[in-house]
Amino acid sequence: MSTITVTAFRWVPPFAQGLVRDLRVRWALEEAGLPYEQILIGPEDQKSAAYRGKQPFGQVPVLEDGVVTL
Repeated sequence: MSTITVTAFRWVPPFAQGLVRDLRVRWALEEAGLPYEQILIGPEDQKSAAYRGKQPFGQVPVLEDGVVTL
């Protein structure tokens, strides 16, 4: 099995802490006992062509396991 990677924001404003959707994915991975790596991104990463190729709207999370990208 490949290493699972999950993107998350480097910084989240106080009003959105706990509401950003990467939290749900990371929580599920923790509950399932699956190891994963977190890739922290910022606004410059969200706008990049490489990131938009994975997530056309520039949102988080992007979940990758080596075969599938969601």
